Amino acid sequence: MAAREQPSFRQMCHETPFRTALFTFGPLVVGAAQVANALVHGSYLPLLAAVAAATVVYSALVTRYRLATFRRRTLTRAAE
Repeated sequence: MAAREQPSFRQMCHETPFRTALFTFGPLVVGAAQVANALVHGSYLPLLAAVAAATVVYSALVTRYRLATFRRRTLTRAAE
């Protein structure tokens, strides 16, 4: 049985660049802006670390979900 090559993150970026940027890099940019704002205004550092960690985790989870959706849609198109 031949193994099928699964669509990669790079292919997803090529086919849907706006969605990929929005869901992968968007939360990271918002998190970085929150961190910068908190540093400028002298916020509580443990809370700042929690916000940064939450945005990174959220970005990773959403990216994995989007990649799984992209792979499923690509395989469905190939089967038709």
